Amino acid sequence: MRKEFLNEEIYQNLPEFVRTLTAPYLERERDIVLLSSLGVLSACLPNVYGVYNSENYTPHFYLLIIAPPASGKGVMGKSKKLIDKIHQQIKQASEINIAECKEGQKVTKNKTSKCPELEVKLAPGNVSSSKIYKHIQNSPFGLLIFETEADTISTMLKQDWGNFSDVLRKAFHHETISISRDIDDKYFEIEAPKLSLVISGTPSQVAPLINSKENGLFSRFLFYYFNEPSFWKDVSPEGESMDTNLLFSKGGDEILSLHNKLMQLENEIEVCLTKEQWGKLNVQLGLAYKSLVEINKTDVLPTIKRNGVILFRICMILTLIRNKDNIDNCVRLYCEDADFNVAMTIVKNAINHSIVVANLLGGIDLDPKKELNMRESIFLAKLSINFNKQNAIEIGKIMNIPSRSIDYILAKLLKLEIIQKLSNGVYMKKDNIKPQDSQELQDSQIINNNLKNEPTDVNKYKDSSKEQANEGLDISNSSSDN
Repeated sequence: MRKEFLNEEIYQNLPEFVRTLTAPYLERERDIVLLSSLGVLSACLPNVYGVYNSENYTPHFYLLIIAPPASGKGVMGKSKKLIDKIHQQIKQASEINIAECKEGQKVTKNKTSKCPELEVKLAPGNVSSSKIYKHIQNSPFGLLIFETEADTISTMLKQDWGNFSDVLRKAFHHETISISRDIDDKYFEIEAPKLSLVISGTPSQVAPLINSKENGLFSRFLFYYFNEPSFWKDVSPEGESMDTNLLFSKGGDEILSLHNKLMQLENEIEVCLTKEQWGKLNVQLGLAYKSLVEINKTDVLPTIKRNGVILFRICMILTLIRNKDNIDNCVRLYCEDADFNVAMTIVKNAINHSIVVANLLGGIDLDPKKELNMRESIFLAKLSINFNKQNAIEIGKIMNIPSRSIDYILAKLLKLEIIQKLSNGVYMKKDNIKPQDSQELQDSQIINNNLKNEPTDVNKYKDSSKEQANEGLDISNSSSDN
């Protein structure tokens, strides 16, 4: 995978609060700080919801950052400070309530009344299955599991008493989870559980966590993957131009204030997309879905659908953060185009990362075409069995791929032995991939225009979004399982 970072335009269009958090960082570290901060913030916004595919969703989502050891992914630990003070406030208030209850039992000598259980905002990854049920049950406004070592959770999921993979899968969609045990005749169920995950780990740590693309947990994550090593950085006191611990601590104060204001609202705040934004979402993800079907990457299709949910959740987070000083007496907020475009660009990037991670989970006996990202796969599918470089450049123009990138893609295809060079500038594909007709080339142009990082004019989707999306997936007014 090439050394690529999130588009600069994302950072220029972020709400000021989030942009300030990412400002001290560059390139890979900046991407990690942004994504992990969004993951943490997803657990900090009570009484906020939106309607997606006719279902109510809260902002909570799952993030998994995968990279080699000592590659710099540990910087995501900074983002945990955004929720630490909320966690301490909730935990201390809960401990006081429990202590008062127990003291009251001593005074009244009434041992039959049951005291409340501990409520927290942060739960460790090293937790038993029964305990994670309890934590979620006692946290009606949601919980965050934050782990910088994915194998902490992987180890738990291997144990009979610690396997809560089903809880993770159900909580993503707020599906009711229940437990029944002979011990103590225990039975309880939790309606609309709310859970956020922010996890990082190495490829070997991740495999046991989501050991199969078919078990459903894989498709519920927003992935960010890189495999290049980090460089030595100045570790002296002068090496950091800004005290980032202080920066995130102050950020935690602001998020604590926002959290408390949201808790005091009489009515929940609904975050909505505009009609044009729904149209753009349906067209772009629908055509991405169709493209993956064409190139037979069916193992990633559930990820496309659930990335749509994550995109919507990121829109909710950015909208609340942008409007955090104007939520009094507010019952509805509309996502700004700037925030929608940021969320869309993040998810488009994550789709390619999902393909790479899917390959990692597939083992070493892979079809070499699975080493390609989505754009490269579509490009390959459009090539004739026999072609020359000019043919490739022309297809690249249709797909908005610069000629310099065409050289890179051709070199990659040669290295993977997907194509072979017959003579100077003349190539042949090694398998009989059927060339696509002209209409599919037009579809490819639409896909890649939409998958570009530049914001697109949403007005052109006003009338055509429903018709085009029927070829892929439409989630704005559908009740199908996405």
